[in-house]
Amino acid sequence: MYVCSFLTMRYFNIILLVVSLVLGACSNEYQKALKNPDNRLKLEMADAYYKKKDFVKAVSLYEQVEDAFSGTPTAGKILYNSAQCNFGLKMYALSGFQFKTYFENFPTGENAEEALYMNAYCAYLESMEPELDQTDTYKALETFRIFINVYPESKYVPECNNYMDKLRAKLSFKAYRTAKLYYDMGEYKSAIVALKNISQNFPEMIQKEEVDFLVVKSNYLLAQNSIEEKQKERFQNTIVAFEEFSEAYTEGSKYMKDAKEIQQKAILAIKKIDSKKS
Repeated sequence: MYVCSFLTMRYFNIILLVVSLVLGACSNEYQKALKNPDNRLKLEMADAYYKKKDFVKAVSLYEQVEDAFSGTPTAGKILYNSAQCNFGLKMYALSGFQFKTYFENFPTGENAEEALYMNAYCAYLESMEPELDQTDTYKALETFRIFINVYPESKYVPECNNYMDKLRAKLSFKAYRTAKLYYDMGEYKSAIVALKNISQNFPEMIQKEEVDFLVVKSNYLLAQNSIEEKQKERFQNTIVAFEEFSEAYTEGSKYMKDAKEIQQKAILAIKKIDSKKS
């Protein structure tokens, strides 16, 4: 048993030594490539590391030779591979910029279509969560639209549409939360505007039925909390909002019962106001 343990440790040490030597040789090879003035050799090494998906070493070497090959057919390949390296390293903003630069400089290049798609996809990956700033979300939507306009028959179009749906869902949810916040705070006038906007801008949103019902309810609550001079008009707006809701949804709507009750309350409120005047 002791002999077996000794042999196991011996083999382990041998393997460790071999691995160390290999890694050391690779490291020396990379360091030599960095210092080598031969740009073609550096490019070959960069391509070799790129194929191995050793993106850190590859992109460092590509950066060193990009100026040397500027204006040549090789420049496009270097730029495209660098973009792929940075994408592999999750440097999406830089990668997207490089893909865009490739497309703008090599619009007929063999990787032009993929580069434009990847530019949009990188913007998609940079998009923040709904509660955060949505600048990158709008940017991603725009870049996907550009791609579809340029390559309407591309194999990537279904993926673009899928990603765009996800981005729009993110924007609609952020808008929904903002509108609900107005409603919860009792800011019914602002809530009505916000709710109507998201209903029009995001007709596919999953909360649309709730949003349209809240338009009815917000109109009623606004009227109820208004001064007498404005109440009748706002109760009338409530009835109009209900009519729009009832045209859009069937009796099976889970909000229909409550919506009808609000309509009846609004009608009674108007009758009461009119009776006071007569």
